[in-house]
Amino acid sequence: MSTMHRIRVSNSKKPFAFYLSLAKRYINRYSKVELTALGKAIPTAVTISEILKGDGLATQQLIATSTVQTKDEVTNRYTHKSKIQIVMALNEQYDKAKADAIMLKKKSAQPKTEVKKTGGTLLDVTACKSQDELVDNGKTDVKSAVDETKRIKLRLRYMRSAAAAEVNVDK
Repeated sequence: MSTMHRIRVSNSKKPFAFYLSLAKRYINRYSKVELTALGKAIPTAVTISEILKGDGLATQQLIATSTVQTKDEVTNRYTHKSKIQIVMALNEQYDKAKADAIMLKKKSAQPKTEVKKTGGTLLDVTACKSQDELVDNGKTDVKSAVDETKRIKLRLRYMRSAAAAEVNVDK
């Protein structure tokens, strides 16, 4: 496989999310990607492949393990490290348009404000949930949304008082 489609996963150089997003981009662009990892980075590569497989974006074509001889620069001795190669290919059943719509929906999620009538009283409920979730499932959902709103208001009040106290201390 071309080195252009290969991702060398490391535990110490970049965060996990970087390798995951890079693998998703490579899968969408080239329809194939090879994940390689040595030693302690193997679980990271396996996790990335499982996430790609679990999302339905890719299927595993090949998993190969081997050992590589490396030279320790401190002791000048040769050691053996485990190596894994995972080749992932784009899933034909994956609906790219549907995935793009889901990502857009998650990015544009805004808090909803609804007026609910419970027991003859009107409640102004602000639900801090994604737009695709509804609060219409009954009184328990309304109650949990009201509780969430109270927690948020208390947290904001605390943050404002802490900021005001900090300003007073600085003066």
